[in-house]
Amino acid sequence: MMNPSLDLSTKATLPMNAPIREDLEALALSYRNICVVGLGYVGLPTALLFALHDFSVQGVDVSERVLDNIQHDRIGSVYPELADWWQEVRAEGHFKASSKPEPADVFLITVPTPVHHADKTCDLSMVRAATESILPVLRPGNLVILESTVPPGTTRNVLKPLIEEKTGLRVGQDIYLCFSPERVLPGNTTYELIHNHRVIGGTTPEAAIIGRTLLGQVMQGELFITTDVSAEFCKLAENTYRDVNIALANELSILADEYGVDMTEARQLINMHPRVNLLKPGIGVGGHCIAVDPWFFVEASPINTRLIATSRLVNDRMPDYTVQKILQAVADIERPKVVLVGLSYKPDVADTRESPAMRVVELLQAQTHVEVITYDPLLEDYAELTLQAVAEGADYLAVLVGHTAVLESLDLHGEPIRQVMRTPRIQVF
Repeated sequence: MMNPSLDLSTKATLPMNAPIREDLEALALSYRNICVVGLGYVGLPTALLFALHDFSVQGVDVSERVLDNIQHDRIGSVYPELADWWQEVRAEGHFKASSKPEPADVFLITVPTPVHHADKTCDLSMVRAATESILPVLRPGNLVILESTVPPGTTRNVLKPLIEEKTGLRVGQDIYLCFSPERVLPGNTTYELIHNHRVIGGTTPEAAIIGRTLLGQVMQGELFITTDVSAEFCKLAENTYRDVNIALANELSILADEYGVDMTEARQLINMHPRVNLLKPGIGVGGHCIAVDPWFFVEASPINTRLIATSRLVNDRMPDYTVQKILQAVADIERPKVVLVGLSYKPDVADTRESPAMRVVELLQAQTHVEVITYDPLLEDYAELTLQAVAEGADYLAVLVGHTAVLESLDLHGEPIRQVMRTPRIQVF
């Protein structure tokens, strides 16, 4: 299903720093009950942050696994960076979790928005389901904030009709509705959730001011307000910027291979130019944001997103290109044993969502003449042995994702690792 197009007739503008409205700010300050729908990588830390500031917080998730981890006090082990927050919140008793929303003052929707792999369109099913779940308990005066990354126009063209048609409440009169995207880096979530600047997009100016006042009670970064559509656009543009620049670095690295140029050295020389900052090439782009969000622009306007679409194709091609390089490196060995190290989507994060390293594993395992061994010290299912143990008898060791622990191990034990390999070839991508 295509996502709704932007209704240009309602495209209003708001100043980034709207005037003080004491009546609206007083209303926002009166909100003490928060319901966070979606307790994933963003929703759970957001819920805990509000609970740390003495809000009464209900976290909602349909996953039995998520609720079971909370009930059995496993948050510190599942999300190590949340361990301190979790212990404090548990002691204070301001947070509870369940599968069904209860009445609240504010509803935050923080559910995933994956891409349909067949046609690269946005899957809004979880956003719709989350919105519908709060409708039975929605009351006049409530604030609803969507944080999930969505195509421009979704807040006003999907959430607003759902709310109005199924509750009889009018957005802008009875209900305040905003879009405010997160800007956090996995692995540094707690710091960035508090300190990063943030955009709050309101379907009305009043909603934006109320949203800014609410978030300002728990966040220390600057809070800029705009329209919901502008905020949705900015979120996609931020991730698209990264994707396009990574694609340039990856394409140049392919050309460097073609010309016999050392890309690591070349990048250092290139970046000596005062107005150039070429990113580091790699095996592709992963994670739930950069590898997904640019497609939402392409879906909305294919003819005007040729650079964005091409960049996605370049980055999606990199796992195949990486496999080609590995196969070339062991072409002289009849039945090579290849060790692939680092399987998450980025260094020092135990997260495999959209991981290009996992795609490399899949593609290389399809080569029937190659024995493939996988290892990642951050992933429980792949960390049973040591790096030296998995390297024993190997012909090629490829570090796909450079976790600090892996690189330090190579620095400290590089020679013993080479000694146990049958053919000591090591490549850090």
